[in-house]
Amino acid sequence: GNVIAEYGDARRKCLLAFDAHMDHPGFIIAKNSVRNRTQALFYGGVEESYFKGERIKVFTADGPVRAQVVRTKFNLKRHIKQVELKTEGPVFRGDAAMWDLPPFTFKGGIIHTRGSDDVIGCAAILAWLDELVRRKISCRVMGVFTVAEEGGLYGATHLAIKKRLPGDVPIITLETSSERPNALIGDGMVIRVGDNRSVFHDGLTRYLTLTAARLARRDKSFMYQRRLMDGGRCESTVFQMFNYDTAALCIPLGNYHNRDVKRKKIAAEYVSLADLTGMVRVMVAAVQNPAGLKKALHPKPPRYRCEKRPLGEIL
Repeated sequence: GNVIAEYGDARRKCLLAFDAHMDHPGFIIAKNSVRNRTQALFYGGVEESYFKGERIKVFTADGPVRAQVVRTKFNLKRHIKQVELKTEGPVFRGDAAMWDLPPFTFKGGIIHTRGSDDVIGCAAILAWLDELVRRKISCRVMGVFTVAEEGGLYGATHLAIKKRLPGDVPIITLETSSERPNALIGDGMVIRVGDNRSVFHDGLTRYLTLTAARLARRDKSFMYQRRLMDGGRCESTVFQMFNYDTAALCIPLGNYHNRDVKRKKIAAEYVSLADLTGMVRVMVAAVQNPAGLKKALHPKPPRYRCEKRPLGEIL
């Protein structure tokens, strides 16, 4: 189910790849409903206390069917999150479902959706490709869309094991990462130094930081942050384990995994549109300096000049 979109002349070496996952925490119906009752499995990081009584929407071949969680049966040692559902109509084994939330609203510069993580990252890749085409930027790059991240980063792992991406292509993962006290929504896109498992490639991270800094010097309204976003694990950790040079960009996310932690209820996720457009600007600028990228990935040791001062100091 992974998708790799290529831009540019296939005869040229691929400059870099941006990766985002297409899935969002949700349900898979485990068996056909009988008398409007069925079971489902949930994939994604949401605590059991959020489930009971919450309403969900099941997407069947005949259209959406609403349902409600009436019982939970989690076995976290075996990574099983099973729920029992009461449905308002027939649903079938293999149908997908998610929380019954408004698909999209936009107010005061904030995007509210039932699933930002990581649909927003996918949207950023598409916007980036649009900009490359519109500006006729000459380069060869890849947009990588992966599956099953919420179940355990399986799509990215498959790509790495099967060597579907060139071994020398730098991979930059895009995410919506949980808002942190030092990384607030609206304060700009984030150059992600690492996640809760890994610290990413120093040279590639520094290159993205310098790219964002140049944009900020030219445009005083452009904002960016450089932070360790350790609220979760992202696919850069997987690619790094297979010896890819990796980095990550993200934008701060509210109600991460649809959890309103203050009310302990399921709610829409939300992000800043300005943060999102800022991330796309960095993505576009990152492919416009191939020499700088190469230098960042393969740096030469610094050179120093030795100077002796009047009192005998050596500097």
